[in-house]
Parts: sequence; C-alpha cells; structure tokens
Amino acid sequence: MKLYRIIIIIIACAVFFDTAKAQKLSDSAQISLLTCGAGSRLYSTFGHSAIRIRDKQNNIDAVFNYGTFDFSVKNFYLKFSRGTLMYMLSVNSFNDFLQNYKYENRSVYEQKLNLAQASKEKLFSLLVENYELQNRNYRYNFFKDNCSTRIRDVFQKAIGEKLKFSDKNTNGNKTFRQLIYPYLEKMQWSKFGIDILLGMPTDARATNADYMFLPDELFKNVDTATINGIKFASNAEVLYQAQKVSTASPLSPNQTFFVFMAIIILLSLWEFYCLRRNRKFNIKIIDRTLFASMAVLSVIILLMWMFSLHYPVRNNLNILWLNPLYFYVFLKLEKSNFYILLICVICNITVLCGQCFLPQHFNTAFFAIIIAASIRLIMMMIKTHISGKINRRL
Repeated sequence: MKLYRIIIIIIACAVFFDTAKAQKLSDSAQISLLTCGAGSRLYSTFGHSAIRIRDKQNNIDAVFNYGTFDFSVKNFYLKFSRGTLMYMLSVNSFNDFLQNYKYENRSVYEQKLNLAQASKEKLFSLLVENYELQNRNYRYNFFKDNCSTRIRDVFQKAIGEKLKFSDKNTNGNKTFRQLIYPYLEKMQWSKFGIDILLGMPTDARATNADYMFLPDELFKNVDTATINGIKFASNAEVLYQAQKVSTASPLSPNQTFFVFMAIIILLSLWEFYCLRRNRKFNIKIIDRTLFASMAVLSVIILLMWMFSLHYPVRNNLNILWLNPLYFYVFLKLEKSNFYILLICVICNITVLCGQCFLPQHFNTAFFAIIIAASIRLIMMMIKTHISGKINRRL
C-alpha cells in the first residue's frame, strides 16, 4: 500500500473517532453482524466476524473489526507462539472492508440486528469506547478471546439479559478440537501440525457460549437468538459469494507416514534377516533422521508447554511419544542403553493402546510414526542384547 493511502486511512479513522464520540445514531441507523468465509491461509481458515454500523443520516458506514494484527511487528512469530502478540480493534469503511474480502475471494454475509434505539446507542457507545487508544489492544486467545467472542461479549453487554442465545446449536457438545477439524479438511498438514502442538485443553467439551469462538457458530447463534421473544437478527443476506477454486491435493500426512511405516517394516525385516546370517546391513541415515526429528519436536512441545501463554498447548500428551529421550537415542544410536530404549517403547505402546482412555485425541498419522519408531527401537534393543551376549562370552 502506498504511503498516501496509509495517511488517508489514518486521518479518516481519527476523524471518524472524534466525530463518533460526540455523535448519536439516528433512528434509521442499522447495526449488522458481518460473517466472512474461510481464506486460503491458516490464520484465516476459520473465517472472520465484524460489526457494521450504517447510518445514512450521519454519513456513517463503518466496520468495527476486532481481528486486526500487525505482521510487521518485531519478533512477530515468536510473540505469536508465546501468546504475547497483541490484536486490536480497528475501524474501516465498509466499502474497503468488502473489497478486501472480494479480493481474497472470501464470502461475506450480513445479518441485520433488530435492536431498539437505546440498544443501538449502547452498542455503538461500547464500540467507540473499545476503540479508544488505551482500550483497542488485547491479548489474543484463539478459543476464549478473539474477533468472534469479542462481538458476542459486546452484544451481551449492550443488550443485557434480554438477549437469549439458543442452546440448540451445541450439536452434541463437541470438544474444541472437534469444532476446528471441519475447517482443516483441506489443510491436512496444518491439521497434523496443530495436533502436535495442542494438548489436553483442546479436548475439553465446549459450552454453547464457547462455540461462538468460531465465526460460523456466532452466525448460527445470532440467527436463532431472541430479545424478549423477538428474533435478534433478520435472515442473512449474501454480500459476496466466493468463487469455487479447485486445488491440487498433495499427499496427506496419513498417506505419507503409512507409506513410511511400510518401508520401515520391510527394511527392518531385511535387517533382522541379515543379522541372523551375520550379514552387514543397517539404515543409520533413516534412524538418525527419524530420532533427530522426534527429539526436536519434543523440545518444541516442552518449550510451548512451559513458556507459551496459549493454554491449549499445555498438558500435551504428545510428549509421551515425542519425548526428549530421543536425543539420547540419536546420540547413542549403536550403543543405546537397553532400558532407555525400553522406556521409549513403553511410552509408544501407551499412546497406541491409550486412545480409549487417555484424555487427548491423537492424529491418525501419529500412529504410523509411533509404530515405525517402535520397530526401529526394538531392532536396536535386539542388537544391544546380541552385542551384550557377545561381550559376556568374550
């Protein structure tokens, strides 16, 4: 974006804010919930929510957007992973907002809210107050405090107990992980990575209020909500319908790692055959790559668990099969302690057999990696045992 456009936007926002503080909405003003479809990038795959304020009499058509963040901030990815990245409430013109989503080919839906004038004024006042410099920034929390939950909360604060959300939208009281899975069906590698990083809190059951961390669920709840028995929102209007785009499907984690597992099984069987006949054969390169990768992932899990403010990454049972002992296994590949290898195998078996009783869901692709790693650990145990017997004879 060119500098002059940035300056114009800053000036426009400043003028809007100063005007809005001293301005009341007219009787014809309309407040709407905007719900935007998924984007192609991971951060946008769950959709987006915003509030539109339209008042022709006062020449207002603005969008209040709680989902704004600055990619250029120093140490962006470190702050995001640690949970210290600040999100903010921004205000844009409706036309700019809509054009941006058209450019990204993301659907936009509008639900006009049926509000009394006093509720409109209260809601507008709260949004303007939230936009004040000392209030607009907040610490983002994907499940509990995001662009969608902030809108839910400001609706409830403005309207009070008269606003009733239906409890018929919970659809079996799903977990947070089950709620995000449908959005990741076309992003299987992202789903794989998310399942590595997210721990037990992600498998907690979500309440009806919790569901509304997802823009689509907020949309459904607003559609069925009432104020004193009257529908809270009119039927949704389609402001822009995204064009369908066909995308090539790369190999999924399941396909990749189950093929890898099959290769490991075949190579290990051949290695065992050669071992029985005193022939030389090993796959050290594969072993080192596998165990080094698992060791590095174990450190990432531990660092996220200990230092990140994102609570869903804590209490992560993936540490059972991605545990730091793999550093030892990697470094002592041919001279590993038999009991260290046994501990790793027991941890792996616990995960393989524990899906029914462990309080965390494991991605199916994990099982292929766990089986492959366990086979290699068992082969190392066999070689360690044989080496021990030879040494005792000598």
